Amino acid sequence: MRLRSRLLPLALLLLAACSSGGEDTPDAGTGVVEDLCNSRDEALTNADCELKPGVALERFLALTGDVKAGDEDWYSIRIPASANARTLVHITGVYLASSTPVNLSVTVQEKDKDTALVGKSDQHGAGAPRPVDIILPYGTPDTQLIVVVRDAPTNPARPAFDARSPYRLTVELIENPDANEPNDVSPTPIALATEGAAQVGTANGYLATDDDVDRFSFPLTVGKVAYVRVTAPDQGFAPNYRLSYELLRPGTSDKEAEGNVLPKVHPGQLATARKVKLAGTWTLVVKGYRPANEPPPAGDLRQPYEVEVRVLDEADPQDQSGDNDAYARAFSRDLVGSPGTSTSFTGRLGYVSDRDWYALRVPAYNKPSVLRYRLVSLGTGGRFAPLPLPLGQLADRQVLVFTTVGAAPTTELRATCSNDATVCPRDVREHPDAPSLVQTYCNNAEAVLCLQSLREEGDPARFPNLGNFQGALPVPAHTATATYHFVVQDDGTNWADDRDYRLEVSWEDDDAEEVAAYSGSTEQERPKTLNGVGAGNLPTSDATFEAKGQLSYGHGRLRDNDRATGRGVRGPTDYDAVPSDTDTFAYTLPSRTAPEDAAWLVQWEVDNLPDGGTPHGLALDLTFCDGSPSTDGGVGPCRPVSTTNSGGALTLAYSGSVMRAWHTTASTPLSSYQAQYQLEKTASTTRVTVTPYACACLERRFIQGGTLKVAVSATERGDYGRVGYTLRTGWGDYPRSYTAPDGGSPTQCPAPTQDAGTWVGGCQFTR
Repeated sequence: MRLRSRLLPLALLLLAACSSGGEDTPDAGTGVVEDLCNSRDEALTNADCELKPGVALERFLALTGDVKAGDEDWYSIRIPASANARTLVHITGVYLASSTPVNLSVTVQEKDKDTALVGKSDQHGAGAPRPVDIILPYGTPDTQLIVVVRDAPTNPARPAFDARSPYRLTVELIENPDANEPNDVSPTPIALATEGAAQVGTANGYLATDDDVDRFSFPLTVGKVAYVRVTAPDQGFAPNYRLSYELLRPGTSDKEAEGNVLPKVHPGQLATARKVKLAGTWTLVVKGYRPANEPPPAGDLRQPYEVEVRVLDEADPQDQSGDNDAYARAFSRDLVGSPGTSTSFTGRLGYVSDRDWYALRVPAYNKPSVLRYRLVSLGTGGRFAPLPLPLGQLADRQVLVFTTVGAAPTTELRATCSNDATVCPRDVREHPDAPSLVQTYCNNAEAVLCLQSLREEGDPARFPNLGNFQGALPVPAHTATATYHFVVQDDGTNWADDRDYRLEVSWEDDDAEEVAAYSGSTEQERPKTLNGVGAGNLPTSDATFEAKGQLSYGHGRLRDNDRATGRGVRGPTDYDAVPSDTDTFAYTLPSRTAPEDAAWLVQWEVDNLPDGGTPHGLALDLTFCDGSPSTDGGVGPCRPVSTTNSGGALTLAYSGSVMRAWHTTASTPLSSYQAQYQLEKTASTTRVTVTPYACACLERRFIQGGTLKVAVSATERGDYGRVGYTLRTGWGDYPRSYTAPDGGSPTQCPAPTQDAGTWVGGCQFTR
């Protein structure tokens, strides 16, 4: 009995499935439905098949027989005698249920034609049904339209039905809110009226219908700057279309400019500014953006847009009679005499593709010097708002500085510029992409250009203290006039703000120490002697232990080589061909008896700026000379050592972090780690001292080598103010001791010991 009770429901289920012949959709309902309006004739003659404006009609898409799939419902819409060119037929079809197997399709035809004027379907798949919305311009008075409702199946052989949930169909006959229609072909003129020093015209419109195109026209004169803006006020929703525009030159379909709003962005903000080079009547086309292989954009009766045309005089003096947009047309100035002179250039980025080239000629000078530059916003101008940029993109103004390789571009000169760092230097340590960056400009079409410096605007939200629109360049001694080209532009030349700026350039002597170290057009190492203090410490001021200088140019190094943080005057993408002025001191080490190890005392300080700020830190790159005996018992030649045992650079630079010192082991507890540098801010300097915990020392192999080179360069430059630095260093008795953080008893640095008459252990500073 139990077996029969289980089999009976299964048999009934199979019987129900077989009764439909396998054609019907199982979840579409099996209720009794009334099937009306099945032909064109019924639509035109049956009052139940006429769609009344503003009256919702609900019907089932299902046949009345055993087979319910394949139903088509035909309706008519009566167009009144008052219809005109702005009459719109708005049809909405929708399933109100949360699910339906029907992909609702709505097609509109003329009364006596089978060709569809428009057709749309809801391909909702497994999701909830969506409305089918049609807005059709139709101004033929006193006639009828035919509306056909059917399923649009994924598989044409298996149309769906729904005998459980009805669809709702509504129609409205409304007037297009765009008073300019029809202007899809013939443009609506925009009248320009005087407004101050500008000619201004405005217009309003709607992209109310599917694939609507609105055209506007206005006259422009050669030499003017045309600012054209299209905006869509924020209505609190993303419209059915993505606003776009095209600006067409007179008498042609050639585009001067185009743009579109990104997906789901509202309100829409589009604008461009162009230098007029062709007089006549220009055309602005406003429409919905249509990506490749996408259907026409839908209209939207809810979303207006506004057009503004502003015609302005050219306000940049360099762009009024011709322009300085190219290398060959650079605006030139000459410096005269000797260092100590300066000049400035003023300009503005007033239109898209505007770039300002300036040439500065520096007279012959037989000593090294420095060229400083700074871009300053003046706060004037701004006759239009800065052009909007795509979402996530920020204004990216640039200042670039070039020198020219050779008089005329040749293949050989381009190769030399790209590959020879002595002809065109490149900073590969701080800017790994330097070779490709340099090559880009070496292959410039107009001239072979060597990029000397690049500054690019940074995101103020990420880098609020970034002040990187300045730089300082080394100018080698030269026997003929040297020319430097400066370019002010935005990256991609697709943006403008019409704001005035001033580019300030000054020519200065390099510092006296630098000049004295030059010989044969090359900066020489500065010889020094490393003197001893015995058991004492370095005196705070004593020429015996001090080396002085200035670091005049270059952006300075980042200790962690992190170019993404935009520190001080260096933005994330900034570049200098010479990364930093470097002063190299070659110290002669003392000759000592065994075991030879010596303590190394190191301190440096940088003069503060007049406001008390620190312009930069210092990095000391070390090169020791390994003079230990070779395996055959002899004394080998000097073997340079500039890396640690693990391959890292031997560089000293301030860090306030606690860290492992060379003499600690992997088992040493973290609690015993200390900072290896001490920072002190005095009234006049910022001082850094290598702490006793670091156990800085000179290994016996380096004492035997006899020399130590210290290359001093700037780090984390925050200002290009000219200040001096002092490196204070000497040797002393070893081993020394340091005190633990908890103030316990002093701990001695590792001392050398004898093993069968050989000194072992002791100082291993480069470990």
